Amino acid sequence: MTEADLVKLLSERFYGNFADETARRVRDAGAVDLLYGVATAPHPELPKPVRQKVLFRSAYVLERIWFGVPEAFMPHAEEFCRQDFAACANASARRHFGKIMADLLGRYTPESGDLERIAEAAAEWAVSPESKVAVKVWAVEVLKRCRERVGWVAESWDDIVEAMALDATPGIESRMRKSWKARP
Repeated sequence: MTEADLVKLLSERFYGNFADETARRVRDAGAVDLLYGVATAPHPELPKPVRQKVLFRSAYVLERIWFGVPEAFMPHAEEFCRQDFAACANASARRHFGKIMADLLGRYTPESGDLERIAEAAAEWAVSPESKVAVKVWAVEVLKRCRERVGWVAESWDDIVEAMALDATPGIESRMRKSWKARP
């Protein structure tokens, strides 16, 4: 599988089990490294609608790989923590990156400077008015994982939760009751 093949696969018609089927095809082809590169690259050569689709879908497939076969993703854990999570500019891909990072931080300990950048990016995503609800939810889940390891997150945790409570959607209200108000 080449990068062109993968981009074509990611930009074709979406169907019910797209992410799971594409994740299987990528793993079978030994192309997880290639997928990671596609998911984290800006792709200025692609027309904007195709670029947005490819970034979202590659992040979605990467998430399916993480939750299905995490060891296939782990060679990229350091790189993901060091730069690629915080650098994610695609609003739709952020949801998937947030889900991966929230779980990854339970299994992997990045360097303290990397953890600081992760927390800063997650905080930005959580409070941005442009962020979708799912992005906010996963950004706060990342911050929850950072709370015991990054001083300013621990100090501002109650303020973060209160900020999420302002005009909270039902999804955010539910998460607050189940997870964010209780100490880990």
